[in-house]
Amino acid sequence: MLNRRSFLKKLFLPFLTAALLLSACAGTAGDPEGGQTETTSVQETQTAAETEDAAPAADAEEGVLRLAITEPIETMDIDRTTNDYMLPLNIFERLFDIRLKEDGTTELVGGLVKNYSLGRDGRTYSFTIWDNACFSDGTPVTAADVEFSFTRMLSLSDSQQTDFADSILGAEAVLAHETDKLEGIQVIDDTHFKITLTEPFAGYLYQLATPSCSILSRKCVNENGFRFGAVAEATIGSGPYMVTEFSSEKICLELNPYYHGTAPSVKKVEIRVMDPAIVEQKFRAGELDILDVSDISSETLESVYKSEEWKDRLVSAACANIRYLMLNVESGPLKDVRVRRAVQMAVNRQKILDELYNGEGTLVDGIYPKNLNGYTEENQGWLAYDPEGAKALLEEAGVKNGARIELAADSTSSVTELSMIDMICKDLMAAGFNVSIVNYDSESRMYLRKAGKLMAYTGVWSADYNDPDNFIYTFFGSRDKTRFRSGNFSGEEVMKRIRAARKIQDEGKRLREYAALERMLIKKEALWVPLLSSNQLFVLGNRVESLTPYWAGWEDLVFKDIVLK
Repeated sequence: MLNRRSFLKKLFLPFLTAALLLSACAGTAGDPEGGQTETTSVQETQTAAETEDAAPAADAEEGVLRLAITEPIETMDIDRTTNDYMLPLNIFERLFDIRLKEDGTTELVGGLVKNYSLGRDGRTYSFTIWDNACFSDGTPVTAADVEFSFTRMLSLSDSQQTDFADSILGAEAVLAHETDKLEGIQVIDDTHFKITLTEPFAGYLYQLATPSCSILSRKCVNENGFRFGAVAEATIGSGPYMVTEFSSEKICLELNPYYHGTAPSVKKVEIRVMDPAIVEQKFRAGELDILDVSDISSETLESVYKSEEWKDRLVSAACANIRYLMLNVESGPLKDVRVRRAVQMAVNRQKILDELYNGEGTLVDGIYPKNLNGYTEENQGWLAYDPEGAKALLEEAGVKNGARIELAADSTSSVTELSMIDMICKDLMAAGFNVSIVNYDSESRMYLRKAGKLMAYTGVWSADYNDPDNFIYTFFGSRDKTRFRSGNFSGEEVMKRIRAARKIQDEGKRLREYAALERMLIKKEALWVPLLSSNQLFVLGNRVESLTPYWAGWEDLVFKDIVLK
């Protein structure tokens, strides 16, 4: 459910002029307990990273990683944000982690969990956490901290993460502030606990790997109140790093001396908040060690960093995200599935990928992005750009004078987003639609979207956890969910199947069901236009040996996955 910072800004900084925007499509202004099965042991997520003897740059301290961000990080409190995940990813730990393998696939590995088992009821998990895991103040991580973390996630008045604990038995009572005891978590001793869900959910372990499920120090949070997450010395975790400085201009991290995993190559991190216009300059001057390509222009990427001099230092990673055009099935001509199919056929997705993302990405014909568990090639290749076919469908539907479509735009969106809306508008008009772009401020557009009132809009969803449930259930699992996103699909039988798929324990069978549901929703019902999954690119400076991007493709870096020379 992330509204990630990296997907709110352009992959490449503007190289189109503002005059190009909305040139042809100007719109109106104003947008469970059971017997236990065999215990499963898990590997810790850390891997050894030896620091080589290569001399660092003259102005850089050995073991220090120097980075820049272009917007201040507002909070380190994971429960209070859906944007600022870089620090929580590095200072906190989760029960599990997702590891990106060399072949681009992922695997679930242990974080704080040493081993676990699942009861025969399919909904009671028994966990053992490492007995040497400690927070950076030296206090051990205990099962009570786990219980506290999930309870806080539900009970905090301004929590942004309730979705990641609402499947636990008793969550509703905590959410309603009827109790401060989460029934579904049983603390047995310091290193053993059980979590019981309301009903079986086969993707639950993957959900526990999301940054949203970070384990917090009960002692630290209770002692510091609102200072937790806002002040460096009031914010600790059990991850490999601890924050020593936190301001709107500069953030510093150092190794957690009590970290139970393998010591990473990066010993210290210095992050400065910079104007995006000077980030590339500072990188070229050797003052930064990694350049996020979202901080440079498309032209600079092509002419400089894809050149012979730099191309071997360019790291490209597929993102577990999908960009889409949502269609409201209760709005105007979109009530007719033939019209919705015509919209799908009229959009030149390849042109959008090539012109706005420099071809750095993949076209997707469904709901799941390519590197997500559950993606299948069987559901790809059916959606072709066919404006003439779109015209024929409109004629078959009996649409006269063009089907009227309103595309809702956020007037504060990035140049890329606004340019994409403009390109979609032109494509639809060329296929015989009567299209207008309506610009809203962010708050108004979001209000209308949640009320189910937007006719069509572009959006992007980045994986929170590596399971198709995170996509299909989030968007189509209930009538409330489809209304919340202005899709308004009301096929209750399909939604029942989506909810039932969560309980299927046979992994192969479960994924086949998700694939069948994907075809039904997108190919048959044409509920949205799947556009593309974008790549993420980084350029490595001379002091960096390697970088393994975060599996979901966010711009947030996991510092232990960076190896310095």
